[in-house]
Amino acid sequence: MAHPVHILSAGASCLSGNRNGSLYHAACLKEEPIQMQTLVTGANGFVGAVLCRKLSKAGHRVRGMVRKTSDLSALEGASIEKVFGSLEDPESLEQAVKGCETVFHVAGAVSDYGSESYFRRVNVDGTRSILEAAVEAGVRRFVYISSAAVHSFTGARNMNEESPQLPTRFPYCQSKREAEKVVMQAHHQGRIEAVIIRPGDIYGPGDRVILLKMASLLEKGCMALVSGGRSLGAFTYVENLADGIVLAGTVKQAAGNTFVITDGIELTWKEYFDRLTDALEVPRVRIFVPAPAAWCVAVVLETLYRLFGIPGRPPVTRYLVVHLRGDFHFSIEKACRELGYVPRVGLDEAIRRTAGWYKHKVRGE
Repeated sequence: MAHPVHILSAGASCLSGNRNGSLYHAACLKEEPIQMQTLVTGANGFVGAVLCRKLSKAGHRVRGMVRKTSDLSALEGASIEKVFGSLEDPESLEQAVKGCETVFHVAGAVSDYGSESYFRRVNVDGTRSILEAAVEAGVRRFVYISSAAVHSFTGARNMNEESPQLPTRFPYCQSKREAEKVVMQAHHQGRIEAVIIRPGDIYGPGDRVILLKMASLLEKGCMALVSGGRSLGAFTYVENLADGIVLAGTVKQAAGNTFVITDGIELTWKEYFDRLTDALEVPRVRIFVPAPAAWCVAVVLETLYRLFGIPGRPPVTRYLVVHLRGDFHFSIEKACRELGYVPRVGLDEAIRRTAGWYKHKVRGE
């Protein structure tokens, strides 16, 4: 198995060396004073909960916006103020942003399947609503958590923030693009400072959706990889992502910029799953499906789901196949250079923590 390679050569000026196998930041970038009053939307979610704890640990006052029906177990023991709100309830948003200096907008619709109207309502209209509430409340900075998927799935390696955003058939990708435009327009108009973060393929402890389903398939030996799993993924450990998001909210020169945040490694999907299955102590994936065959299955399943009004998402989607059949890999040079971002948790440790969480949560080990 090839060892992961850090894609940080052009950003080496912000790194001073290697300590215990992990790169560390040695530059003194200008950060805003600590003890900011912050708001995190989607605070009970996978990324939001980790971000809340990071901000609190860094000394900031954290207010987490959640829905009244939300499962708050991910926030147990966290030192945050909880406030109920909805992106579709303007009055609740006014209360949520009141007195805040920085808003981290994490909440949104994230799925490989769904209608255009659904993604637009949540990701575009919802972002506009919380942004307007923040502007009216005098919030200084708005950090929007977008997605590297805005670049579509072109099969390219070493993409960056300026890589083309080709036409896409997927409403999720399009909704994120449109939401980014809404956010940056407010910045260019001088109404608020804005920063956009584009995470890659996020994984780690606390993922109660993808990881739980995926690990269950791995345990049953039912997991299949498209095109042999030979494509590179944009792997992003959730703790590293949260570090990058905190920097986006605190580094002064980040305003008006967009940053791709990943772990900065070259790793194929097969290599990732080999490491994960080994850590979970289950057999490695042995089922490989050619991309054309997987595409046909996805088209048939999506058609059946639409025709018969089957709720939920199909087991295989066109989005998933396109995502996995070609390389989806990014440089993190800009984030390293301008934010001082460094993925502090290495791959082996990230996999160990991820598998450990699953073993404890599901197996009771």
